[in-house]
Amino acid sequence: MSKAALIDLDGTLSDSGLAIIKSINYALENLGYEKLQGDTSWVVGPSLWPTFIKLGIKESELEQAISLYRKCYTEGAMYEGFFYPGILEQLSTLKRQGYLLALVTSKPISYAGKITKYFGASNYLDFEFGSELDGTRSDKTELINYALREANLVSKDAVMVGDRSYDMIGAINNKVLGLGVLYGYGNKKELLNSGASHLIETPKDFANDIMQALPLRND
Repeated sequence: MSKAALIDLDGTLSDSGLAIIKSINYALENLGYEKLQGDTSWVVGPSLWPTFIKLGIKESELEQAISLYRKCYTEGAMYEGFFYPGILEQLSTLKRQGYLLALVTSKPISYAGKITKYFGASNYLDFEFGSELDGTRSDKTELINYALREANLVSKDAVMVGDRSYDMIGAINNKVLGLGVLYGYGNKKELLNSGASHLIETPKDFANDIMQALPLRND
């Protein structure tokens, strides 16, 4: 049975914060709301619906807010982020060692697929899973469960790697080890409190820490 790393996108493979914040601000301004203030790290990663609700967008304006966000994002902002230095080499190392690699992101897969292709990450991914534009599978627990089934994986042979609490909670709910990255948009306290079993300090530790947490052989 293959050993697999299920890997988040935003804050784990890519630093997409500026693109996401730019697109949210575009939606807020066009609807007459104030732009994001102070610490904006919390908006990176979650699905759009709860994010806009937390920002105070009226329920009657949610669809318009999401439409405006997507207009800004797809017209160029989505390519303004960058993949963390050395992370593609880390994916290559895992592939050479024999791991199955699957993208598991709450971002709509129609966008995520374009981003991984644009930055070259798709060359190393065996599967790419994400949400649908209507919000289907935007919940990380549901998405991880879907990825396990579609990739024909069992929980004990997989790890979920991400930078936020819902990545770890989704892993636990699917009986998968959760590995939290400390270079993304979450922090050590958030990740440990949500059940991370291992922490990855920097992108250069990515492959080695995954291999230690989930050895190919159980000698």
